[in-house]
Amino acid sequence: MVVKTLAAILLTVASLHLAGCGNDDTSTPPATSTNNAPLFLEDASPKNLTATSAAFQAAAVANGWSILGMDNIGEILAERGYSVAPVLVFQACSGKYSSKLLGSDDTRFVASMIPCRVALYQKSTGEVIISRMNSVSMGDKIGGEAGSVMKQSGQDMETIIQNTLSKLKS
Repeated sequence: MVVKTLAAILLTVASLHLAGCGNDDTSTPPATSTNNAPLFLEDASPKNLTATSAAFQAAAVANGWSILGMDNIGEILAERGYSVAPVLVFQACSGKYSSKLLGSDDTRFVASMIPCRVALYQKSTGEVIISRMNSVSMGDKIGGEAGSVMKQSGQDMETIIQNTLSKLKS
């Protein structure tokens, strides 16, 4: 029960941060957890949004993951009369990890965190950022089998992102 409550609190904080309901000071680093591990990880891409998007999708698929969908948040907001810099949110999924988490009543409580979300966004300077939740740190906090699978999944996603950046740098 404590693990589920902690997960719910962390998800709420993450949701508020992503929704822009947190600190409006954009010069602050991403929110951190109580053990000073960042809740979110970010890497700058050496290429534009289009190239970064293509490289990320290719790296995910090459690593056995699926891209279930992509939301162009900037475009969605523009349709509603708001103007923001480009933001693409990918729903990445690995059946290897999802099936372990969703296959048991004891670990299914993390279903709201599936699929993994990776955001690519463009800053006002034109710099492109790859952003995601720190699943390895989150797995440490959740503990047990669910935490172990989340850590493995998070490590896999970090490999995908490093492969993406390596491809873009070459």
